[in-house]
Parts: sequence; structure tokens; C-alpha cells
Amino acid sequence: DAKDLAFAQGLELVEDEGLLEEASGLVEYPVTLMGKFDEEFLSVPPEVIITSIKKHQKCFSVKDQESGKLANHFILVSNLIAEDGGKEIVSGNERVIAARLSDAKFFWDTDRKTKLETFAEKLDEVTFHAKLGSLADKVKRFTILAEKIADITGAEKAQVREAAKLCKADLLSDMVGEFADLQGLMGHYYALHEGKSEDVAEAISTHYAPLGPGDEVPKNSVAICVALADKLDTLIGFWSIEEKPTGSKDPYALRRAALGVIRIIVENDLRLDLMALLQDHGANFEGHDPNETTRLLFAFIAAHLNMKLSE
Repeated sequence: DAKDLAFAQGLELVEDEGLLEEASGLVEYPVTLMGKFDEEFLSVPPEVIITSIKKHQKCFSVKDQESGKLANHFILVSNLIAEDGGKEIVSGNERVIAARLSDAKFFWDTDRKTKLETFAEKLDEVTFHAKLGSLADKVKRFTILAEKIADITGAEKAQVREAAKLCKADLLSDMVGEFADLQGLMGHYYALHEGKSEDVAEAISTHYAPLGPGDEVPKNSVAICVALADKLDTLIGFWSIEEKPTGSKDPYALRRAALGVIRIIVENDLRLDLMALLQDHGANFEGHDPNETTRLLFAFIAAHLNMKLSE
């Protein structure tokens, strides 16, 4: 119904399986209706609009059929056939969405007044883990590791250093504070706004990838270095404090990080001495035997590599 409603207006539904499941579970008698919002909000990145109306109102976004750009309309799912054709329901949703998008535009305008470097300076106020220090400590560690990986891959070291230092900065922005799912992506937009290179901006947005089996891995050489360094630092850090995943629990998503490392290396056909990198980086964690930690961690990654190859 939503697809048909959008098509009739020369629009195309932005499909979202997760939202479809959620909306289906919220209503017993689904009726699709279309509303709209002020075009001025289209100056905000499309991902922000999509996330905002999804999070606050469980509504679907639509885009123009010809240009593929986000349109200033949305589709909601009512639980009944209203006597007025849904006018009051649509009006109510339009008011709420206008308020939420107004907030999002305020965050967008405000965040761009602060440089990523300024946000990054505040990372020392955010604890990564009680035994592993602040986010600033983590960034400092994996920036050095990213530069070493750049020596192997041939990536531009200055860009790798810049991307690594800024990749977590948007966590302190108002936008990511409101929409955590946009971390990395907003850093990408803010980096381009400041005139950073495309390679640096892409590295900021993709260094978390892959988050799941369906996600693409970073392909840009700068992004590869930052993504690998971040994940390897996480793995060896938690291994060094004996916070390893068990058969039933993996609270720090270490298996995902290990599989991410494997996919980035394999799918980009990289050749590097992973054991040497792990041993060298393990020396950054005081009070722990880097060699023993590395041997155990390498065995863990190797086991996941065998599992991946067997698939």
C-alpha cells in the first residue's frame, strides 16, 4: 500500500524492513496515509531526516522517482479508517515531525559551527573502558597503529593520521547525541563541510564497517588503515584485560570485530604480518604480557578465519 501511495504521487518508497516489521506489529488494521513537511528541512542530510521520522514517528520516507533525492513527504501507518479520510491523523503527525526536524536542523546548523578537532579534544572526557582509558587514549593508540598499517598498504600517511584522529570526534556532536546510529556518517558530512579530503571523510564514515555480514568493507586505502587499526586495538585491548567473549556472551562485540578484520584483509587482498602488528601494539597495554596476549588473540582470529573460509 505504501509503495502504491508513493507511486501515485510520482514518488518511491524508501524501503526499510526493520521499520516494516515494527509498524506491522504496532497496528491491527493498517492504513497508509501520506503527509508532508517543509522543504527547508531538505537542507539537512537525508539520513538525518530518514532516521528522525523513523525514530520519533515510525514513518517511512519517500524519494523522487526521477532524481532519487529525498522528497518532503512521508508515509505513516494508521490503525483505522478515519471518517475524515485521515486528515486529522496526518495533521497531527505533520506537527510532530515538523518539531523533530526543526530540532535536527538546529543540531545540524549548530554542530557545523564547531570543528571536528574541537570535538576530538573532548574525547578524554569520555571513558572507553575503566581499564583501557578514555576514547582519547584509544584514538591515540590506534592512530599510531594506523600509520604503521599505512606503511604496509601504501596509503597516504598524513591522511591516515588525520582520519584516525578525527574518526570518533562526531560522538561529541549534538546530532550523534540524539541519533547514535549516525555516528561516523555525521563525521563524514562535517569533514567535507570543513574542506577535508574525500578520502579522509570516507574513512571517518566507514571505519566502523563492517557491522554485519551484509555490510560492505572499507575499500578506500585510508579507510582500510583506520578501520583495521580501530578493530585491532579493541581486540588486543580487551584481550589484555581478560575480557574475552564466551560461548554465550560477547558484550563488547569482539567476534564482530575479529570477523571485520578478516573480511577487510581478505576482501581487499591485503598481505600483512598480523602477528607482528599485534605483538607490537600489545606493548601499549601496561602490566600485560604482549606476547602471550597476542598468541591467544591470534588463535582466536585464526579460528574465525577458518570458519569464514569454510562458509
